[in-house]
Amino acid sequence: MPVTNARRDSVEAKQLDLVRVFDAPRELVWKAWTDPKHLAQWWGPHGFSNPVCEVGARPGGVFRIHMRAPDGTVYPSEGVVREFEPVERLAFTSGFEGVLDVLSTVRFTENAGKTTVHVNANVIRATAEAAPYLAGMEEGWSQTLERLREVATPTAEREIIATRIFAAPRDLVFRMWTDPQHVARWWGPDGFTNTIHEMDVRPGGVWRFIMHGPDGRNYDNKIVYREVIRPERIVYDHESTPPFHVTVTFTDQGRDRTRITMHMLFDTVELRDNTVRVFGAVEGLHQTLGRLAKELEAMPRGKETPFIISRTFDAPRDLMWKAWTESDRLAQWFGPKGAKVISSRNDLRLGGMYHYGLQTQDGSVIWGKWVYREIVKPERLVSIQSFSDEKGGVTRHPMTPNWPLEILSTITFTEERGRTTVTVRWEPFNATEEERKTFAGKKGMNKGWSGTFEQLEAYLAKARTA
Repeated sequence: MPVTNARRDSVEAKQLDLVRVFDAPRELVWKAWTDPKHLAQWWGPHGFSNPVCEVGARPGGVFRIHMRAPDGTVYPSEGVVREFEPVERLAFTSGFEGVLDVLSTVRFTENAGKTTVHVNANVIRATAEAAPYLAGMEEGWSQTLERLREVATPTAEREIIATRIFAAPRDLVFRMWTDPQHVARWWGPDGFTNTIHEMDVRPGGVWRFIMHGPDGRNYDNKIVYREVIRPERIVYDHESTPPFHVTVTFTDQGRDRTRITMHMLFDTVELRDNTVRVFGAVEGLHQTLGRLAKELEAMPRGKETPFIISRTFDAPRDLMWKAWTESDRLAQWFGPKGAKVISSRNDLRLGGMYHYGLQTQDGSVIWGKWVYREIVKPERLVSIQSFSDEKGGVTRHPMTPNWPLEILSTITFTEERGRTTVTVRWEPFNATEEERKTFAGKKGMNKGWSGTFEQLEAYLAKARTA
């Protein structure tokens, strides 16, 4: 059984014996091994999913599992059932890419309501290319049986469960689940975006948001938090259709690694199965955790602090929002002091782009763009900002080639007594170490934004009297 970090120069023993005790009756554990619906939820190391899972309930029946690793690699395993003695014994063959064949025999015994599972995995054929599989065999089986423990419960028929280990400290992973600025970037299956209306992460608090599918469909969601224990556990009810109860646990694995286990519990087996069939919930959950992994990989890990600048303006927030989101208004003030806006086109939607061109005092032209990741009217705009060209591509800083290609920009608007405070927060995104060091100097950013704010202030004065 593969693991993603297996050493390729190591060949382990060709036989493996593992014994685990599960706090569940034998019938339930047996079903977890032989019902494809349940087997697909736990088979493979942490982070693996199983888009193909078939088990023939007889000797000679198919035993086919295609495992998808966190990096997207698919490991197709094809085998046959050799023995099938209900609740007592299961034997099957499996193989990977024609380089390895394994005969696995599993025995089930019960005592006082608990089930002991004895696994014997015997390598019957291995080529030289099988080294990475053999090296990861014991660890892969150990992680797989850990995942089995999570699904071998009386409620297994009504649950969807996913487990994944992230290369990040637990405090950071927990924050990614509870800070709307972060959640909006990764929540949902591949291709989905989010509009968050409110997110009050405390017992009794509500999270309301819209998921925008890649096909253009919108999905309204309401979540009510029941338990929040930082940084260990979040429990909530998804009250929108389909309704379900969720428990997310965050386990510190040491060395800045965190294991997340997510349990989705439905009221009935029918509701659970319908959610899987209609919404693709099992694969969607794995894709969601995959997006979280990518977001964590892109998070800054150095000690540099973000660039933050604020200014309070004598203007209501509604007017300020228009000044930052309407193309014709942006054209009247945006950019460094003395620059002239020669192009201003704003597609204000998640995934949309503000594309602009500036002509500096020496006559040169600079292009830039914002790609929106979060839009909360009239409170917050989150985007990835970069230098650009006339066609909307991504280019390097025209004068500082080691400047980060992408900047994560968060702009917030708060109003008090008719005055609005604008806060700009910038931090490198997907940046190299050299780019981070360049950003850490922050040379010219205060001066540049101060000049831009002066132009904004002048525009707002005219807009208020117009």
